[in-house]
Amino acid sequence: MKLDLGTIRSNYSGFNAIADVAVKTKNAWLDSIKLNLSSCSFFEANMAAPLYTVISRLRDDLNDVSISNVPDRVCTILRKNKFLSVFNQTELADTNQTTLPFKIFKLTAGDQFNDYLNTYMQGRGLPTMSGALTKRFRQSLFEIFLNATFHSQSESGIFVCGQFYPNKHRLDFTIADAGVGIWENVRQYRKMPNLDSCQAIQWAMIEGNTTKTGNQPGGLGLKLIKDFIQMNDGKIQIVSRFGYYEFSAICDSIQKMDNDFPGTCVNIEINTEDTSSYCLKSELKSEDIF
Repeated sequence: MKLDLGTIRSNYSGFNAIADVAVKTKNAWLDSIKLNLSSCSFFEANMAAPLYTVISRLRDDLNDVSISNVPDRVCTILRKNKFLSVFNQTELADTNQTTLPFKIFKLTAGDQFNDYLNTYMQGRGLPTMSGALTKRFRQSLFEIFLNATFHSQSESGIFVCGQFYPNKHRLDFTIADAGVGIWENVRQYRKMPNLDSCQAIQWAMIEGNTTKTGNQPGGLGLKLIKDFIQMNDGKIQIVSRFGYYEFSAICDSIQKMDNDFPGTCVNIEINTEDTSSYCLKSELKSEDIF
């Protein structure tokens, strides 16, 4: 089976195009799947994580997946961020230090994910943060990872990567899994079989709502990140099954996808033109406030 994959960016169209591949290969088993990228003029590197949710499911079903006819520019991008290494293509050195490399984490690899954050979530245009806020920010990213490991129910692991786009003044960091999706977890928890994907994401985005039980992690871990993104003029995107959610300082919207995205993806986009310095409110003295 040969499928064409065009230009992929971190937007509704990009996620929908990846989901389209999932729909067209839904029943593939012991097949040969060839992704043809000849018409892909650009591939935003952080989108390798959601693309791999589709590829991992296909491989789990014993399909042989290959990528062919990759334009030179796109090939350079995907070799630098190590995505094409999963297709046995050699890596390229990231001399400009703009990539957060593609990595597959086992569900029990929390320590390795923390090491990844400590290594790559610094520099790359990030606004100035106090030490305390930096720690809390990374804790929030770790919470997203933990909830993916628990709620996805996926044996394939968690897929992570990111990219600093200096000319676009943004840093994207993406966490994806090939699990059951937010819709399935919320539908079962609320015992509402007719709940759709958009309604499930909307419910999950309300502070305090969680499907956790006992001492298990819950929520999406986005409260502090949403507060920061609103001040930073960045963006958060959440895609799960037929739901596409986007949050920014000027937007809080959700729309139905044309295609079923297999799993859940959280993308955090940071505005690197932001020259502000950030800290926690608890760090401020009274004279700083008044």
